[in-house]
Amino acid sequence: MESICAYLRHDHQRCDELFDRAETSVAQRKWEAAIDSFRRFQDMLRRHVRMEESVLLPAFEQTLSGGAGPAAILRAEHRQIDGIVDRMRDAIERFDPAAYVLHAETLTLLMQQHALKEEDMLYPLLDRVLASNRDKLISAMMQYIDPHAPQLATS
Repeated sequence: MESICAYLRHDHQRCDELFDRAETSVAQRKWEAAIDSFRRFQDMLRRHVRMEESVLLPAFEQTLSGGAGPAAILRAEHRQIDGIVDRMRDAIERFDPAAYVLHAETLTLLMQQHALKEEDMLYPLLDRVLASNRDKLISAMMQYIDPHAPQLATS
């Protein structure tokens, strides 16, 4: 099975693709497509955050002493991201491209910084310290991303 890092990077990319589709549709003033893409992005992002907060961060906190501090920072950033996404949803539902773009730029910066922390530090660290539980963790994470994914047998 792939690494924790590879699995979660792929999920970040899927979120980014939906975000890009929504942004393109807003720029083209294709509101129905924009709303559909944005709702799919928002749903996927929320599932990703729930998965991290329910599976990944608790594993991080339980495995590493001092993990509670960095986990708290990531959770706070998740709340910031969620607030910006809510403002973007409001803007798109009002057909307000200027407000949408303003919030989208803020979200892009915040998500880039957040993803760097996760992809360059947290995920590779977890791949090393949780190697023996990797398959079990990925299986648990898959249930948040795709509830219909098959459960993997654990060693």
